[in-house]
Amino acid sequence: MINLWWLCVPAIIAGFILLKRVNGLSQSTTYIALTNPVFLAIIITALILVIFKLPYVKFNHHTQLLSWLLEPAIVALAIPLYKQFVHIRKNALLILISSILGIVNATVVGILLSVMFEVPKELAHSVAALSVTTPITLLVTDSLGGIASLAAAMVIFIGLLGALFGFIVLKWVGIFNHQAQGVAVGTACHAIGTAAALNKHARIGAYSSVAMALSALLTALIVPWLYPYLSQLLL
Repeated sequence: MINLWWLCVPAIIAGFILLKRVNGLSQSTTYIALTNPVFLAIIITALILVIFKLPYVKFNHHTQLLSWLLEPAIVALAIPLYKQFVHIRKNALLILISSILGIVNATVVGILLSVMFEVPKELAHSVAALSVTTPITLLVTDSLGGIASLAAAMVIFIGLLGALFGFIVLKWVGIFNHQAQGVAVGTACHAIGTAAALNKHARIGAYSSVAMALSALLTALIVPWLYPYLSQLLL
């Protein structure tokens, strides 16, 4: 059989461009959410691998280029941040406080849900640092004794939920301010949510970028100190 694995990267890129075109066909918030290209790309790729029984190990090997591009893609988020720097500098303290409150809230909610559903401690440790991008989550979860792979999957799932429904929820509760939307999405939904924020508006994307970066730094500082105290108190 002819080895066609080299087609993975061009096929994924072409498919993603097509999905972005589909996503841009309407201005409806609901339509934009449900046709999110990241969400649809994950679903379609997973279905293809399962239906055709393709080995994930080979797929992962032949798509390493896309994984490598994640790092420069994150760095590229500095562009809208630079363009909106004057506005962000004026609200730096407010963004910092909001990010800290978001991280503490996410950790407390994770612990309370663990207590409510009486989950094993290892699982409880895995939901302590979900308000942050995946690499930081892996490091913090490992330090707490949680399941790093589970935490990474949940972070991606949370990011997708934010990209799909974050702006719909913000609209329902009456939050239309670009700065507030950006900080909320960046703190709670990290990179995937920030990508959706950039598609929404440049200023929302800029505030989301700075909130995401702050959340990564603050989570690594706050959660390893806060979680043991709260877990002793509640678990």
